[in-house]
Amino acid sequence: MTALIVIFITLSLMGSALWIMPPKKERQRMALRMHARKLGLTVQLTSIDLPDKWDKSLNRQKTVAYSFYRLKPVASLPDCIWLLPYEIWKYNALLDGWWSSELFVLTADAQKILEKHRVLLVGIKITPEFVALYWDEAGDELVLDELAELVFSLVELKSVPN
Repeated sequence: MTALIVIFITLSLMGSALWIMPPKKERQRMALRMHARKLGLTVQLTSIDLPDKWDKSLNRQKTVAYSFYRLKPVASLPDCIWLLPYEIWKYNALLDGWWSSELFVLTADAQKILEKHRVLLVGIKITPEFVALYWDEAGDELVLDELAELVFSLVELKSVPN
């Protein structure tokens, strides 16, 4: 009887310890966020207001922002440039499946990355202070490496044509 009580107590303690362990998906997200920090990106849980197709209303969406902040703001950039993977009537077609609030030229590598990971991204915001990539963390570390390369190429943007 004593052995059964000891076994029961041991199993209940193990069950409690396993219950507080994060699930596999959450561990993957934590590893992805730690990898982003190693790459120099800031990770932030946030909500953003995205315009609908006719730009009449804003849809609030909870997402994760992977951002890179510039050391010095770039005064020649507009206040905000949005790159979105869906059509908005007054935005410019940047490449197949991507629209931009301002017209500018992307590098060939950046275009390939945008086309490849279109379904993973919610949007990209470029301001004079930072470049933020909004996504739902649906990829692995290799995908994050490519997206970080995209962010760093967009940080190089110093102005847009008028």
